[in-house]
Amino acid sequence: MKKINKLLLIIPVLLLIFPSCSDEDHTPKILPTVSNIEVGLNNIEIGVVGQDFHFNADVLAGDLLEAVQINIEQRSEETYAEPWSFEVVFTERIEGLKNANLHRHFDIPAEAPKGIYDFIITVKDQNGTSVEETREISLIDIKDYPDIFPHVKVFGVDKIGLDGKGGFNNFYNNGDFRNPDDPSFSKDESIWSSVQIGNIKDNGVMYGLLIKKSHDHKPETVGDIDFSKAIVTDIKEHSGYEEIRAFGNSYNANFNNHYMYGAALEIGATEDNHLPNPNPITGAKAWENGTYYYGYVYTNTTYNMSTFRYIEIEIKGF
Repeated sequence: MKKINKLLLIIPVLLLIFPSCSDEDHTPKILPTVSNIEVGLNNIEIGVVGQDFHFNADVLAGDLLEAVQINIEQRSEETYAEPWSFEVVFTERIEGLKNANLHRHFDIPAEAPKGIYDFIITVKDQNGTSVEETREISLIDIKDYPDIFPHVKVFGVDKIGLDGKGGFNNFYNNGDFRNPDDPSFSKDESIWSSVQIGNIKDNGVMYGLLIKKSHDHKPETVGDIDFSKAIVTDIKEHSGYEEIRAFGNSYNANFNNHYMYGAALEIGATEDNHLPNPNPITGAKAWENGTYYYGYVYTNTTYNMSTFRYIEIEIKGF
């Protein structure tokens, strides 16, 4: 009996020293979620090699967001010209937040082989969990695409100086400004561009826009333009194009007749080029020194497909 009593005294002590496994926290961690996914320009799950790719999603953490990772992977059942894969990780403006809208653009590398791929979206939570969603995308060469897929073929930017001469600070497609150390435009100089959109048909409209970077507004369709923030530099429309062709904004020849340019807008003008009803450049659009987005957005109104291109410039002299 004494041995039994001693044992009964020891057992509670051991229970205090070694807590029961049942007392451990086995509460499952909450997984992050991803919703409202958009993949590819116009959300049609197509990417053009060597060009911009659109991705959008709403992400919600179980605890706090860590990162969102995109992987483009080849499929075992598909045939490709060569092995290739792609990865990009987004943390900026989402890390440490509970939820966020992730709207990002990145270029599909020009060396990517054409074909059908898995587009894998991984949302990582700081609690160590993650969730994965997979979409099917097609990477294409725009020259091979048989249907309507508008894209920016040419985007050249130039200025007209205070002396009325052009040819300064040229920018062409994906290159650099001729004077990359000072890609600026000053008060009373003018900005104009040579823009050409490929693979268009039937009806469409194109806008040239100048928007303060501080507005964080780069419309991707004509319907997205907020005219309270955007200065219109150019408008060009087409209608009734029965065959697939290119469409440009040219109105004027430049000084050596080499490129064709659209409408010019003077930096400091009181009204923009929203013709035939120009808008006053006042309020949120009023001129000021700083960084601006300059670019074009085109929407094919027949097929509801769009494309766009923006660069950053500095404006000074105010």
